[in-house]
Amino acid sequence: MSDQLFAPVVAACVIAFVSALFVVLARGAIRAVVALLAHSLSIAALYALLAAGLVAVGQLLIYSGAIVVLFLFVVALLPPGGRELSSQPLRVTAGVLVGLVMLAALYTGLEPALFGNVQLAAAAGPIGSVAGVGHQLFDFDKLLVPFELTAPLLLVAIVGAVALWRRQEAPA
Repeated sequence: MSDQLFAPVVAACVIAFVSALFVVLARGAIRAVVALLAHSLSIAALYALLAAGLVAVGQLLIYSGAIVVLFLFVVALLPPGGRELSSQPLRVTAGVLVGLVMLAALYTGLEPALFGNVQLAAAAGPIGSVAGVGHQLFDFDKLLVPFELTAPLLLVAIVGAVALWRRQEAPA
């Protein structure tokens, strides 16, 4: 990476990190969704800075455009004044413990690449071209079925979120 791109990449990384923290720590659902939008836009900026234009446009259209708008519609459907989760010491401890386990798993996965002499295999064909991404994504043997199954998965997640929220409401 050239020295000219170092500052913008670091700035986008800092924005992505801070906005991800806001997603997790936000008190209101709308604030969390807006922070998710900022995170998604910063990731798209990182892709654009790293010369992955097709992936950056996909990030903008799919995540920043469709998924965040979907989350906003779900949040708008939820009734106001729901019960907030209290920050009990057991929940905070469990969250810190899960975070440490995830960091240990990430370190274990990245250790050979960080400290070893790992050589990455050269990719066959052009990486990041429209034809290459389309072939990989829509090849029936590889990713077509999982790609198509994301729509019902998102629908089930939305229905589950609304059902859980309705269960917390006090009966009228």
